[in-house]
Amino acid sequence: MYTYISYLAQAYFHQDFGLEAETPLGVVELFRDSESVDMVEALRAEIVALLESEPTEEALADVWLDEAGAEYDPRFDEGTVRDWLRRIAETLATKR
Repeated sequence: MYTYISYLAQAYFHQDFGLEAETPLGVVELFRDSESVDMVEALRAEIVALLESEPTEEALADVWLDEAGAEYDPRFDEGTVRDWLRRIAETLATKR
């Protein structure tokens, strides 16, 4: 179970996430700016560890969409879940 990925997915990428920010990455910025530094770093570390385990794209989609319960599927924006998770990690690494 991916505790921090699930928290992001369920608390920020719920069915009305589009009302929270203009873009999905804007929702990630909202998370970064609203949560504690420890929470932000824990999520970033969890994503990095997941990506370093070299899962398939299908496995990443299962984690983000099925296990974590996110309502946003980056593949609809012609991206991959792998790239999406990388972008989240990069955004979390930037200063508030």
